[in-house]
Amino acid sequence: MKMTISEEPRQLVLENFAAHEASGRAQIEEMRRGTATYKGVPIKFGYLPKYFSERGFAKLKEDLETGWRILVRVIEEYLDKADYRAMFGFPPELEKMILNRPGYRTILPVCRLDIFLNEETGTFKFCEFNADGSSAMNENAELYRTYRNTLLYREMDKKYEQREFELFDSWVETFLSIWRETGRRPMTAGASSAASKSLPAVAIVDFLEKGSSSAEFEAFREAFERAGCPAYVVEIRDLRYEDGRLLTGDGQVIDAVYRRAVTSDIMAHKDEVQAFLQAVRDRSVVLIGDFCTQVVHDKVLFRILHDPRTAAFLTPEENAYIAAHVPYTAILTKKEAARADVRDRKDRWIIKPRDSYGAHGIYPGRQCAEDEWRAMLDMHADTDYILQEFVEPFRTDNIYFGVEGTPAWQSFSNMTGVYLYGGRLAGIYSRASVTPIISVEGDEHEMTSIVLKKRS
Repeated sequence: MKMTISEEPRQLVLENFAAHEASGRAQIEEMRRGTATYKGVPIKFGYLPKYFSERGFAKLKEDLETGWRILVRVIEEYLDKADYRAMFGFPPELEKMILNRPGYRTILPVCRLDIFLNEETGTFKFCEFNADGSSAMNENAELYRTYRNTLLYREMDKKYEQREFELFDSWVETFLSIWRETGRRPMTAGASSAASKSLPAVAIVDFLEKGSSSAEFEAFREAFERAGCPAYVVEIRDLRYEDGRLLTGDGQVIDAVYRRAVTSDIMAHKDEVQAFLQAVRDRSVVLIGDFCTQVVHDKVLFRILHDPRTAAFLTPEENAYIAAHVPYTAILTKKEAARADVRDRKDRWIIKPRDSYGAHGIYPGRQCAEDEWRAMLDMHADTDYILQEFVEPFRTDNIYFGVEGTPAWQSFSNMTGVYLYGGRLAGIYSRASVTPIISVEGDEHEMTSIVLKKRS
């Protein structure tokens, strides 16, 4: 099944290139005045959006919501069965945090599942499972806001209804639904309006120097406030825990936390975030998402999904899903690193840290010389790295107008990120790179994600 519509918009650009170039450059200037930045630099983006057909979007929705349900079953098995927990090898302190069950049923509240999607056939392989730290919602919003002012939007709008994805208010709706599952009442006595509506005071927490975007956090804060919740963006190290209440640095009582701080960062700075951790241990605050989501985030899961122990509690259909969509993965031990088919067939493989984000420490064999690849294998063997089947990204043509001189069409490797809120597909995050590794630290270009419906 063809998932996307690409040739038609490309032809529209080619037929009136000068006008589209002017429109694209104007969009870039508008984006530079906006809030979609990475480390203070405006993001780059392809002029052509990623246009999903209605049928393509429906298939993506069905496939990725199935994936979410499998991940939830894995988390539940981890929580319930000691022999399964042992396969993950988490440190005892982290395991104890994971086992402190949240007081709600939706144990994987938010995730962005990144896939390599073949846009011609609809087949795909997973690249990464992102949980609480899932980001780029603000980039999506800014891209669509500026896309609506382009010539391409106006031309496509003559033939199609164009559906965007709203990722802020929809997350707040999911968040509050999970809050209600707990049956908790706000502790913010005297905060009247929120307390009278049984709405929590919410802290959006991260190590703010690591956060994806202050603008994104502010957009979420505003969305919570639109829903009637007092909300604060808080540096996680500034939280205080006094008399059984979690407080912001200036003394505001917190009922619920939207955690953007990833678990690896929390563990690396655990001595600095003891107030937060003690409040979570005591269940004095509702943490959304809780630490059980680490079961999904750690890349060792890719290996465990193929293990017979996992197959034993999944259905035949779920096991077929894993076989089709989860690439072969192994822990990079010295034994694995010594395999002839790994050392001598470098283009088939990629190595990654088992618990990281932002494409740090990733080495695809095809980007290494033979001796460099073997050195990387030896260097990272038995150091918490995984060895994984390399998946060739689907390539499409796009154009970036933010260059001097005459812009040129280029062939880009694509990655599709699918946001799921409470297990329901909430949006799509499309990005691409001229190189096979698609990372904001490299040559990443983002794209507006749109679902097209033909006008009657």
